[in-house]
Formats: sequence, C-alpha cells, structure tokens
Amino acid sequence: MDARQAHLRLWLRLLAARGVQELVLVNHPSPNEVPLPMTLFSMSTLTRLYIGVWKFPDAAGLQGAYFPHLRELGICSVAVENGDIDAVVARSPVLEILNIQGTMKGVRLCLVSNSLRCVQICAFVLESVHVLSAPCLERLILSECLNPAGGSCTRVKISNVPKLSLFGYVEPSKYALEIRDTAIMAGIKTSARMMVTSVKTLSLKVRFGVHSDVKMVPAFLKCFPNVEALHIQSGKCDQPAGKLNVKFWEEVDPIISVRLRIKVMTFLDYRAQQDEIAFLQYIFQNAQALKYVLVSAINPRYTSLSMDDMTSTLYGMSDELWLTKFSFAIGGTHGPEGGEPWTFRRGANFSESDPLAPVKFIIRAVPETDQQKPQAGKTQKQKTHAGKTQKQKTHAGKTSQQKPQAGKCRN
Repeated sequence: MDARQAHLRLWLRLLAARGVQELVLVNHPSPNEVPLPMTLFSMSTLTRLYIGVWKFPDAAGLQGAYFPHLRELGICSVAVENGDIDAVVARSPVLEILNIQGTMKGVRLCLVSNSLRCVQICAFVLESVHVLSAPCLERLILSECLNPAGGSCTRVKISNVPKLSLFGYVEPSKYALEIRDTAIMAGIKTSARMMVTSVKTLSLKVRFGVHSDVKMVPAFLKCFPNVEALHIQSGKCDQPAGKLNVKFWEEVDPIISVRLRIKVMTFLDYRAQQDEIAFLQYIFQNAQALKYVLVSAINPRYTSLSMDDMTSTLYGMSDELWLTKFSFAIGGTHGPEGGEPWTFRRGANFSESDPLAPVKFIIRAVPETDQQKPQAGKTQKQKTHAGKTQKQKTHAGKTSQQKPQAGKCRN
C-alpha cells in the first residue's frame, strides 16, 4: 500500500507540473479507506476535480489545501468527517459547482462561499446541511439524502441566499426545513423573515396518504411566495394512514404563490388517490396565473390500477370551479417508481432554466384569443405534445368530446 501511495504522489506531482486542469481520481479497486495524498490539495491549476472512493486526510492535513482556480468539485463515496468539505469549499475562492454523492457516515455541512452557484447532494447520509452564506447560489438540489439516525429528519437550513432561484427535492418525510432561525412547521404563521422570495422553481416529494406530509405542503409553499413552476412527485406510502379530512384543502389559508404566481405545474407518479385529487382541485380552483399542467400516472407495475383506471379519475374531475383556462396534458410512464436517478450534469446545466421539469413546455409566439389558447408544449424526450394528447383541455368547461388521451411523458 505504501508503494502505491508513493507512485500516486509521483503521478500527481507530474500532473501538477504539466498544469493539468481537469482531473478525475478514483480509487479502484477499493479499499475505500485509503487517504487522499496531500499532493492533490496543492494542485493549484485544477479547474475541475472529481474524487471517488477515498478518505479525506485529517483536518490538520487540510490546512495547506488551496484551489485558486477550481470551479467544479465532485466528491463521490468519499469518507469524510464534519468540516472536511466545508474546509475545501472555503479554500476554493472561485468554486461554482459542488456535487456530493454517496457516503454511509452521517456528517454535518456548513457552507460559506462567495462564488457557489449550484450545490447538489445525492444519496448522501446527512445529519444537517446549513447554507450559511452563499450570495451567488442559484440552485440547491437534494436527492435521496438520509439521516443516519433512523426515523429522524435531516436538518436543512438556509440563511443568506439572495439569488437562490431553484430548490428541490423537498421531502416533508425526510427534511426538517429551517429558514434563517425559524423551523418551518405545519400551521405556522408565516412572516417576512421566513420567506425566500428569490425562489421561482420548487420541487416537492409528498406522500399524499400520510397526514403529516400533506399538512407540511401549505407551510412550504408559503415560504416561497414567488414560485412560478411547481413540480410535485407523489411518494409511496409504506402502510395505510387513514383518510385526510376532505375539507383540509378547503380550509387552507390563501397562499400567495398559488393565487398569483404559479404558471406551470407538473405532477408525477399520480396514483389516483383521493388526497391527490383534492390537492389538484385546490390548485386548479385557486391558481389564477396557471397556464400549463402535466399529470403523469405511475407505472402500472407499481400499483393495482391500470393506466386507464388512473387516468379516468382525471377525466372525471369537475372543472366547474376552476379559476382560469390552462392547457392540461395527461400522461404515463414505463419508468421506475420515483423516476430516474438524478444526474449532476442535469442540475449543473445553466443553459437549462428548469432542470427539475420532467417536460419542457414550448410557448409559441402566437396571439392568444378566446378561440385560440396555448397548447401544451413538446417534451424533451419526445417529438409529440406532452402526454400525446389528441385534444388538449384548455379551459374549465370540458366536454365528453374534448378530453385528452393518456400517453407517455417519461421514458
């Protein structure tokens, strides 16, 4: 092992001497407790670095770390302690993209950076993450993170993030959200200090059959009053949780984003539950800026209902109280439950304004009249209209002759 370490240090010195800018360093085959050589942390020419299946050196060993030109950092299946990642971020003054994935030991992150634009944390055992100060942060994406203590929620705290525009995937069952110094709880009275007004795109994963999850949804929405694109993924309930009061959504206080801001809503893994339908009706009856909606039924392999059974519940929704006219596409999928795994490339692509959207709505530059309303756009993966509809439902007052047919919206 010592001989291999000596060879690795030599290779890294040679790469540094050549001014290498991009480096992917993976310890394969494992063991994964091999410490990273300190030579790596003095390679000042690096602009992009990914490390996998290693162990961070101790805190004393990180004192000399400095990456003056590093713009993208990926840490994958690396054994870390509290403060390790924080220290590297603090010593990377132009770092824009931080990607973290895969560790089995729970850690606490506290991020301070004047340059970070995108933070993505996936399949990571995490006690807490606190974005203390990140004035340039635009995207914060958490996917399938777990707390090391079974049954506990990972604490997610955001403080100084004036440019944060995209936040997902917020899961009431997994994350305890704090904004500045306030823990967000069901039924909490929202104040200005608890709001993040910069967020325009929000994604929630909700188990609609679980009361505690559903009751957190209004609280989350009130904290982000300027959301224009809302993406919902319906989660699986491991056991029956009874029925939510059917009047719950009727009794919810007005939510600014729902009333005035939301233009696009997608709803994935629809299971034809009454709680899901109640939520959809709440949105349709209150969202006066709504223009485009996609509801995608879950793969029938993961439910006892057929695709026709699930989509028929959408066709049968009463639209008498829907507040505005909007394009409504209904689709389905043959993909896995919960969707495809998140990819770092997708989230860090700044040319894509909404990487959380399962489809892309293309707005056509044509005059809007009472006779001609906008149609749901094409998906990113298909050349047909979202949901392969023959006729889009563009207003409330649908008829039996004007109902969309179910189709695919995801692979």
